[in-house]
Amino acid sequence: MKVRLKYRMEYAALKALSRVVCVVPYRVALALAAILAWIAFHGVRFRVKEAVRRIQRVMGDQVTPREARTMAWISLRNLFFNVVEILRFPRMTESWVDTHVDTSGVEFIRERWDGSNGAILAVPHSGNWDLAGVGANIKGLPIFFMARRQKNPLTDDFLNQMRAVTGVETILTDSGALRKVVRNLKQGKVFALLPDVRARESGIPVRFLGGEAMLATGMEAFARHAHVPIFPAYAVREGWSRHRWIVHEPVYSDPSLDRDTDQRRIMQEVMTIFDRAIRERPEQYFWYNKRWILDPFKTS
Repeated sequence: MKVRLKYRMEYAALKALSRVVCVVPYRVALALAAILAWIAFHGVRFRVKEAVRRIQRVMGDQVTPREARTMAWISLRNLFFNVVEILRFPRMTESWVDTHVDTSGVEFIRERWDGSNGAILAVPHSGNWDLAGVGANIKGLPIFFMARRQKNPLTDDFLNQMRAVTGVETILTDSGALRKVVRNLKQGKVFALLPDVRARESGIPVRFLGGEAMLATGMEAFARHAHVPIFPAYAVREGWSRHRWIVHEPVYSDPSLDRDTDQRRIMQEVMTIFDRAIRERPEQYFWYNKRWILDPFKTS
């Protein structure tokens, strides 16, 4: 299959960046990421204006324009830090996780989940959300992900290799993916997912961040179908290199309710928890998503 030149250049840049950040010390890699983030924020001004507008819309008069801009800067810098940590996944060990991550949230889950059936770990786009799943897997939770194929087949293969190195199973959204998810849940595995994703076509409307978000279905449907709990969790980056996972009490499906009512209740309960967490630590949230969660719902 012929691969476009653009895809080859993207792949070469990703490979080169991966080599650099895996060779230099962790803090040096973060410093390089901070420089690139500064250029993107102050030079290129990558979606900065839109991110600040979103923060001000959600936070209202609780923040000044200057505070909103500072929050937008930290959010973008954290994204660059996240990329560095993802590229360093092949070097990640349990010792590294113990040094850099407060994993008490994993014990919180174990105390409330007997492992006889699966569970869902719901994490919004906050802190390093990828590290939350990979780190939990390293600490003994049998995590698995679901991922869409990338347009660039070269970077898609590279990212799949990175996921495989971590030991986390990744189910690609091809035919049969939903059956694989249900099978894994019934085998006692933990499905880590990001529920704060705007639906492409139709979804579930929920109150979120001061507006109405139309969210993609999945989390609540799997919880009800497989009879598993949902653990809402929130990843927080403290400083540059420390991470903390805040895990909330599990949310369960209610078989006494009809399917649609129950699924809407589950989604709203989980997103209300995330709403509070984002308002408490707005700089931790990813405000730069192209598919902004509060954009108007479109049926075409």
